[in-house]
Amino acid sequence: MDNIMNRRGLLRMAGAGALGLAAAPLLSACGGSGGGSGTGGVSNAGKQLAPWPAYVPFAGPKPDAPGDDTGVQPLYLTYPETLTQSVDDTVGDGSKVTALVVTYGPPPAPVAQNRYWQAINKALNVDLQVTVIPDPEYGQKMTTLMASGSDLPDIIMFTNLALPHSLEFIQARCADLSEFVAGDAVKQYPNLANIPTYAWKGMGRINGKIYGIPLERPMPANSLFVNRTAMDEAGIPKDWTAEQYLDAMKELSGERKWGLGWYKTLFTGLGCITYHAGALGAPNIWAVSGGQFTSTITTPQFEQAIDVMRKLVEAESVHPDSLTVSSTDMQSYFYNGTVASSQDGFGSLSPTTLTKINGRYELDLGRPYSPQATPWQSAGMFGYVTFKKAPADRIKLLLRISDYLSAPFGTKEYELANYGVEGVHFTKEDGGIKTTDLYQTENNNTLPFRYIGAAPSVLYLPGHPETAKATYEWQQATLPKSVPNPGQGLRSATQVSKGAQLNQMLGDGIAAIAFGRKPLSAWKDVVAQWKQTGGDQMARELAEEYAANQ
Repeated sequence: MDNIMNRRGLLRMAGAGALGLAAAPLLSACGGSGGGSGTGGVSNAGKQLAPWPAYVPFAGPKPDAPGDDTGVQPLYLTYPETLTQSVDDTVGDGSKVTALVVTYGPPPAPVAQNRYWQAINKALNVDLQVTVIPDPEYGQKMTTLMASGSDLPDIIMFTNLALPHSLEFIQARCADLSEFVAGDAVKQYPNLANIPTYAWKGMGRINGKIYGIPLERPMPANSLFVNRTAMDEAGIPKDWTAEQYLDAMKELSGERKWGLGWYKTLFTGLGCITYHAGALGAPNIWAVSGGQFTSTITTPQFEQAIDVMRKLVEAESVHPDSLTVSSTDMQSYFYNGTVASSQDGFGSLSPTTLTKINGRYELDLGRPYSPQATPWQSAGMFGYVTFKKAPADRIKLLLRISDYLSAPFGTKEYELANYGVEGVHFTKEDGGIKTTDLYQTENNNTLPFRYIGAAPSVLYLPGHPETAKATYEWQQATLPKSVPNPGQGLRSATQVSKGAQLNQMLGDGIAAIAFGRKPLSAWKDVVAQWKQTGGDQMARELAEEYAANQ
């Protein structure tokens, strides 16, 4: 069997309980949800803190344009002629290693028919068996997995999605990695040492300890991807006001086409509104003043952003299925030109996306539409991987696997992990990577090893240098004004136990107003309910945690 746990087994586990009920046993199993001491405490307040891993940057190939401290990525218009080798020692011991990760693409072919998978296994010298969970099913299946008493995979990937009691689960059943990666210890794994400190901080500690390896992502957060060709044809400028933006979305709608498409999983929290909130100057999730935390949802700028969304829907500028369609389907609508713009994670800017667009138009990103804009920065990581508790030698093996798959751009290991086997999945032509037909089905999207280890990202889009340059210019225009979330990486017992419920409350409230089921004035009731249900308590806990981490 190619997967660690076949899908029927996962479905049987998923049937054990509903999303909210499945996690209940963790409270007793893991010792409570409070922030105090003991096995159940996840707060770092008052705890001895493991030092962040030392940062030893990789001296990679010289870029065509440099990155900077605001988060602008180094730009590469051509592929390096000479690659270095970042892993000299044997990684694995020939044993079976099981992994569980999310996927946003179609399922991979089994390992026996998958030359990319076979090549990775050979390079790692392990039998790496991967089970992928489709994004729409991830929350429920992960929650039921955590609630079950069954054996765990060796490697478990967690996204930034708020899963009830996930931190308690990690502390109870996953390995404390502090002795292996904290401080200078990480230098035994040079590619992990190359992960910037902001990614480790974005992941955060649990009870003062380090339990995961972050999957680094660049500074831009949820972004507005746009069909630049359609916008140029309509005379829509790159720099626009709020009124010009609304007019543009209306101009691009009609004859079964729409200016904008959302998708249903964006409404499980603040994902659908992040571009608008940042464009109008709302703080990134939280604001801190005098050590006190205030939620962005209480600000007038955030309410104004909801009003922009309402106006978009009223003008029939939004795809009518936006509350029900999956992220995969909405991406397809964007790729084929049915919608002219779509919000998505910045990581969607990839060769895979550009291949799916297939030259129909030039891809770009939308700039903020007001002078007071505070574009939201990302968490600095997409998620993180944890390892099942095991003897030290086994943990070191798993760390070597993550280290290999985290190899930076300009290395042989990066090339294999991201493009596959030369002559099979890609060729090198005209100073760049050219993927083959086989790459369309065997790649790091359908078989996401990037969710076991991820290199710090650079801006290189093989075959699409103009898109890369346009993105670099967008970053230069946007990131200097961007703001971080001061609560990122901090621990709150309320966030652990009620985060998913609170996020859903906000998503439901935004959807109800944006799609005309309730008036804008109803937002104050959503805010009041959110604060009473746990929002105020979460703010107090984050303030305590923030003080402890200064």
